[in-house]
Amino acid sequence: MSLPPYFIDKKNKEVVFHIKGGHPVTMAIPTWMKSFPDHYKGVSCRCEETFYKLRAKVND
Repeated sequence: MSLPPYFIDKKNKEVVFHIKGGHPVTMAIPTWMKSFPDHYKGVSCRCEETFYKLRAKVND
């Protein structure tokens, strides 16, 4: 399974993944997090609009 759309929030040390479905897809987050620094946590966002608003806010 490839990585879903995501962005990195360096300030909060989070990797935010856009996952339209819920469980069981969210169970893959720990596997995906192996690609990122250990001190970052993975979170998911189901709403596409919210995901892109958050990403725009982080990138400003």
